[in-house]
Amino acid sequence: MTSFLSSGITSMVYLDSSSDTVIKYPHQEEEEPAIEVERRIYERFQQHGGHEGLLRYHGTFGPGIRLEYASNNGPRQYIETHEIDTKQCIQWAQQVTRALAFVHSMNVLLDFSASSLDGSNPCVVVTASHKCPGDDLKSTQADLFALGSTLYEILTGKPPYYGLFKQSKFPETKSLGPIGDVITGCWQGRFGSANDVLEAINSCVRTCSIAPSTLETTMAVSVLGLAQPLRG
Repeated sequence: MTSFLSSGITSMVYLDSSSDTVIKYPHQEEEEPAIEVERRIYERFQQHGGHEGLLRYHGTFGPGIRLEYASNNGPRQYIETHEIDTKQCIQWAQQVTRALAFVHSMNVLLDFSASSLDGSNPCVVVTASHKCPGDDLKSTQADLFALGSTLYEILTGKPPYYGLFKQSKFPETKSLGPIGDVITGCWQGRFGSANDVLEAINSCVRTCSIAPSTLETTMAVSVLGLAQPLRG
C-alpha cells in the first residue's frame, strides 16, 4: 500500500509501507530523464559497494526508482522538534562530508539539489541558499560551496540567506566555534576536495576533544534534494 509523502520539481514521492521504502515517480513524461540520471547514479554507487552515508537503492518501479525510507525527514525539521547537541551536529557534518567524498570519487557532482553524472548538466534547478555564485554548477567547488550551506543548516537549523552570497558576503559563523571556519572555508573556496573538508572537521573534533554523540540518529544523503534524510 502506498501513500503520498511529498512532491518536488521533477518527481512525487510515495511511501510503500509494505516494504518500508519510498518510490520517486516523475510528474510527467518530460521529467523522466532526471529520474533516469538519478537511477544511473544510484546503480553506479551500488556497483562500487555503496556507502552507508547514502540512501540505499532498491531498484526501479516503472519509470521511477525505489529508495530506502528515512523516517525522520530532514535536519531542519528534526532540529526544530528535538534538542540537538553540538556533538550530534558534528557527527552529522562528518557523515555528510564523508558521503560527498564518496560521491565525488564516483565522478558524480551533487550540489545538494541537482546532480551531474560524468559532466552531464544538473537535473534540476539548484536551491538558492546552496548555489555557488557564478554559472559553473558542474564543479567540485560548487559542491563544496553547497556543502558549506548544508553544514551551516545542520549547525543552526536554518539555511543561509542567499541574498548575502549575491553581495559576496557570508553569514556570521564565529559563534559556531572552529567548525564555523570550516563552513566559511567551503564558501570561500579554501578547500580542494570533500576529503580536505572532512580532515578539517576531524581536526576540530581532535582540537576541541569532542566525544562521539550518544544519539543513534544518522544522516543519509540523497542524490537529489536539499534535505538530507535522517535515519533513526
